[in-house]
Amino acid sequence: MRRLYTPLKNQLLLLVITLFSFQAFCQTAPTTPVTDSLKMGLKFKTAPIYARLMPFAIYTGPGITRDRIAQMIEVGKTFNVVDIGIAFGRNSFRPDTSLFLEGKVTMDVCNIGIFANEMTIGGGRVFDTKGSLMLELSYNLFAQLSKNFGIGLTTGYYDFSNQTYGSSKTFFGVFVRYGLQRSDSGGILGLGRARPGRPGHRGHGR
Repeated sequence: MRRLYTPLKNQLLLLVITLFSFQAFCQTAPTTPVTDSLKMGLKFKTAPIYARLMPFAIYTGPGITRDRIAQMIEVGKTFNVVDIGIAFGRNSFRPDTSLFLEGKVTMDVCNIGIFANEMTIGGGRVFDTKGSLMLELSYNLFAQLSKNFGIGLTTGYYDFSNQTYGSSKTFFGVFVRYGLQRSDSGGILGLGRARPGRPGHRGHGR
């Protein structure tokens, strides 16, 4: 009996130690809670202001130069990964019926270091005699060059339509943006804690 009791005692003691070790491991919590930057809940009053300027964009297809160049300036507020603003510009260099006013939503889709890929959807009105509807779908490649300043390339489509006329124009252009810097995860630096970036990547701005 003594020879049988000793191995059983050792096995029982080993089992108890293993169970306590497993329980302690399962109850280990992360030392620092992770805060999702998308849940910071920025309000309109506290959201930072940004500005974009597109000094030059050109339409593809035939036509004289003054009919193929567009310009615009945009001002709005930034809500984490989204810019919401109002743009005012002209869709050609003609002196009449070329001005437009457009509401725009731009989302920071992907980040790699200082570079970002953005998508923009917009809609507005051209100030011509028939009040043409203007719609936009465009994509941007953006690089943050300093704390509040960056430059990018843009390409997309403008659709114009009214009761008697409709056209779609493809454009390519350059733009600059002034606004608060963003982290690699898209969160705004200085307004809250963003999600941790991927190893080996620095924060970048928008």
